[in-house]
Amino acid sequence: MAKKTNGNYLSGKEIRAISKANAKEMKRLEAYKKRRASESEFLTQMKNNDNILEIDDLHTFFFTEQGVVKAVNGVSYDVPKNAVVGVVGESGCGKSVTSMSVMRLIQGPTGQIVDGSIRFKSSEYKLDEKGSPIPKADGGYETEEKVYDIAKMPIREIHRIRGKQVAMIFQEPMTSLNPVFTIGQQLDEVTLLHLPGATKEIAKAKSEEMLRLVGIIPENVYNAFPHELSGGMRQRVMIAMALAAEPRLIIADEPTTALDVTIQAQILDLLQDIKNKIDGSILLITHDLGVIAEMADYVVVMYAGKVIEKGTVFEIFQDPKHPYTIGLQKSKPTMTLDDSTELYNIPGNVPNPINMPTHCYFKERCAMCTKKCSGDYPGMVQVSPTHFVACHLYDEEKNNG
Repeated sequence: MAKKTNGNYLSGKEIRAISKANAKEMKRLEAYKKRRASESEFLTQMKNNDNILEIDDLHTFFFTEQGVVKAVNGVSYDVPKNAVVGVVGESGCGKSVTSMSVMRLIQGPTGQIVDGSIRFKSSEYKLDEKGSPIPKADGGYETEEKVYDIAKMPIREIHRIRGKQVAMIFQEPMTSLNPVFTIGQQLDEVTLLHLPGATKEIAKAKSEEMLRLVGIIPENVYNAFPHELSGGMRQRVMIAMALAAEPRLIIADEPTTALDVTIQAQILDLLQDIKNKIDGSILLITHDLGVIAEMADYVVVMYAGKVIEKGTVFEIFQDPKHPYTIGLQKSKPTMTLDDSTELYNIPGNVPNPINMPTHCYFKERCAMCTKKCSGDYPGMVQVSPTHFVACHLYDEEKNNG
């Protein structure tokens, strides 16, 4: 049994108390997630009609024996229509957990959305009295816009948006594709699930169309298994699968991580072309600032589960405000860096996610901190119509200005 000899260890009694409290909270959240609810309980309105997604004060926690890991701790940002929003930050800052929360893929019962809103503007089929989609005279089906709060949706209702309205490109295509099914079978499944009245022939034609869109000759790949394709080809298949149901939002979670630089460039060009063709939005998650600079219209910088700066790509790269954002920029290798120059790194470590301080999380690593940084966590300050930063340095500027 562990004894609490100093502040770094928990006694057996404390561990049991934590486990009991966690079990009670997890049971409550699981019951809420699995409840039966009418549509009115999770219908809502967008704050700004020009957005496709609005994440508002989102809290996603993981309940462990040592305590509660606050992986996403009050995150707020928007994804406008027809835009690419890049989310950047070092590993463990909450980028992927935020995106998995949008898809409702957080693994329960230990992982739970505890609080906050995820408002998404969905395009739904209109239904007749029998609950069947209403066909249009010129083909297809009539649609209507509805705004769902994904965080409040029962898990049984998530099929309304997952895969069809919001699609995700995962960072490792080898583990995302099922090794026992052919590429064609896995692509066809998307159409068969989400298109009313789809037949195998319609699904195959759609799959072949999507493969051509991502630059693949269908005859060479449709009947192949994932292990028969290269990493770049598998990633293209993942993009084709994400596009098959014509989503309004694509979440690309580090889509080029496992690829060499030549294939990376091809995948990024492909994503940019596809965004224009489908008239949709992309939420691009990466730790690569070069990818963000090339692809994004807006940038969100995350640190230790919080958004610490957000703005247009020009504002973040040309006029970064937060000391962490400045540090990220300085730690990027450049063509002018010679062999005698040491690459800059941000000193110190991220605080323990179970025992987060009440002051600014970056304080211990910041070379620009003031006495005020030891006080409460800084609020988000607006420094331009589109540029926001959470730092006490700009609290002072705002008060003086």
